[in-house]
This record gives sequence, C-alpha cells and structure tokens, in this order.
Amino acid sequence: MQLKNVAQQSRWILIVTVGLILSSCATYEYHATSSVPVSKVSKQEFEDAAEETLLDVGLTLFDPGVDIMDDVSAAYANVRESEAVWFTGLLKSALDRSRAWGQVRALPTDEQISDVMVTGKIVDSSGEVLVMEVVATDASGQIWFANQYSERASAYSYNPEIDLQRDPFQSLFNRIANDLFDHRATLDADYLVALRHIARVRFAQQFAPQSFDGFLAQDDDGHYYLVRIPAPDDPMLVRVEKIQARNALFLDVVQDYYRVFTKRMSSPYDEWRKLSYKEVVYERQLKKKAKHEKMAGVAVIVVGLLATQSNSRTSRLGGHFGVLQGAQLFRKGYLTEIDASLHAEAVRELGESLEAELEPSVIDLQDRSVTLSGTVAEQYREWRRILTEMFEAEGALQRDSTILPVDSASAALDDLRPRKQ
Repeated sequence: MQLKNVAQQSRWILIVTVGLILSSCATYEYHATSSVPVSKVSKQEFEDAAEETLLDVGLTLFDPGVDIMDDVSAAYANVRESEAVWFTGLLKSALDRSRAWGQVRALPTDEQISDVMVTGKIVDSSGEVLVMEVVATDASGQIWFANQYSERASAYSYNPEIDLQRDPFQSLFNRIANDLFDHRATLDADYLVALRHIARVRFAQQFAPQSFDGFLAQDDDGHYYLVRIPAPDDPMLVRVEKIQARNALFLDVVQDYYRVFTKRMSSPYDEWRKLSYKEVVYERQLKKKAKHEKMAGVAVIVVGLLATQSNSRTSRLGGHFGVLQGAQLFRKGYLTEIDASLHAEAVRELGESLEAELEPSVIDLQDRSVTLSGTVAEQYREWRRILTEMFEAEGALQRDSTILPVDSASAALDDLRPRKQ
C-alpha cells in the first residue's frame, strides 16, 4: 500500500514537472503567405512606348549557392543546379508579365552585355523556405539595388486539393520584378536611351575594341558614360549588329532549352518539393519534441535525485521511481532524434531521385550540335568564339567610322546619374 502511494506521489511529481516544462517550451507554427501581384504597364502603354526606352534585361543563371551549403545540404548540389534554372525562369516570367521591358533572356554566363543585368544567389532552399540574394546593375555600371529576399511556403501550396495556379515562391520573384519596375520608373527617357547606346557600344567593343575605342569613358567610380555615338550607317557598327543578331538567335535557342528543361523538371520537382516540405517541417517538429522530452526527462531525474536525499523513506522511494521515469523519458527523446535523422536521409534520397530525372538535351544548330547540360556556359563561350571568327572573316578590323555631332539632344546622354521623371 505504501509502495502504491509512493508511485502515485512520484507520478504526480512527474506529471507536474513535465507539464510545466512542455507548456513553457511548446510553440505553434502559424504563418500566412500573401500573393504579391506583378507591377505592370497596360498593353496600350507598352505599345505606345518608344522602342529605344524599352530596356533589355539579361538574367544570369542564378548561382546555386553550393559553396555555402552545409555538409548535409551538399547532397543536393545537383538539385540546386536545377533550381537555379527553375528560379531564373520564375523571375523571367514575372518580368515578361510586367510588359515594362524589351527582351528578357536567361543567360548561361555573365559575359553578355545587356541594358540591365540581374545576378542572384540561392542562399537557402528547402521546399519550405527560399532565400535569395539579388543584384541589379545597368549597362553603365550603376547598381540599381542589392537585396536579400525570403519567402516561406504555405502548407496550402502543396495541398493536392488546392490548385493555386502558381509556384509556392512566385511572390518572391514578383517582388524582385517590382523592385526593378520601381527603379526604372525613377529614370528619365534620356537615361534609358543612354543605356541602350552604352550596351550596344560595350557589346561592339567585345568584337572590335580598337574600332570602338573612344566612344565611352569611365568616371572615378568606374561607371560608363557616352562620349560619342556611332553613326547608324557606320560600316563597322553594321557588321557588329549582324553579329549581335546571330548572338540573339543563339540566346533564343538557349531560352527554348530552358523552357523544355523546366517543363521536364516540373513534375518530379513539384513532387520533391512537396515531400521535402513535409520532411523538413516534420523533422523540425520532431527535434522540438525530442528537445522538450529530454528537458522533461532531465528535470524529472533532478527532482527524483533530490527526493532520494530526503529523510523520509517514502520520499526516497518516490525519488528512485522518478529517476527511472526520467531516464525513460530522456531515452524517448533520444530515439525521437534518431527518427528525425531518418527523415533527413529520406530528403536526401528524394534529391537523388530528382537528379536522375534531369538529363542533358542536344540541340542542333545548323552545321553542329550543341549539348546543353551542365556545360551550357562553355558552349556559350564557344559560340562567342565562333562569332568572333565570323566577324573577322567578314573583313579586316579597320576603323572607318562617321561620328555624329554631339548636339543638345545627345549631350544629355553624357550625364548618367539617374534622374526623377
């Protein structure tokens, strides 16, 4: 009878102690996600806009961030490479919908000169959370912004019964597109036209540096500004524009490849993210549970040990019982941790299965076939080398340029500081 009372007394100690600890540590995950619309111009405004003020945007394929991944996440290196294509496509889609730009292209390297260039890096991507670092720079070298963006996906994003008709992280890329839109709105027409000229001359200098020397200068901060403008009928400029058109054709092929790539990637990637989301959330919940159970177990052990020091034989017996109960609870927390590690391994296996779904494609370009895979950047550099050979084959690189007079209209282009409209 006395032993029964001791057990009941110890059980009450256990219940009260565990209840206090768990109630003080318990957390509940509530978060809401909002849909951010893309800022856009009307169709009529787009049609009425002067072509020379529509800036082309080059989106350098996002850095997958493999260099900052921890040892566990490094197992997903190939998945991150694929996500770089996917996320670049989401930003391209947002910019296309805004109707505020000229050509928007995903680029395999940062060697292409565009009116506006956007680079980014994936800091974290788990299916639940996405963190991106993004930098936007124009052809003059002016930095528009350098921001970090983050978004947490809602559980509804992966609910098969709810069709949201958008990517779980589309709002993040809509915000990036809106920041580009807002910055462009602060620039006047002269500045926009200047950027178009600067980008064209910088591209020309890549193929004929001597012929286009003297058209641009750089200030103390390294920003480009126009000194002179090539005449529209400049023979050398005409040749460069032909090369630029051929380069654009190749980039269009690259866009087609990225579209096919993301289409093939869509189904397995959506499944991977859905399962990854569940695993990551469940793993975190298990770790919390394990931590709380361990804390409760330690507390009960301490209470039990204190009770064993009591002068009362009943309290000492209850204390020993509490120590045993606490040890059992601590062990349960340890086993819960092991369960969590098994789920982490399941996420890694999901990543490997996604990698197996993504195979390189071969695209035929007239007299040669180009394999677009992990070496797209190398293929693009090879294509640029071929363009240079084609340019040189069309004639000796001789400067025979007719310079337009710098009148009052073009003089405004010399000042490349952004100005409010």
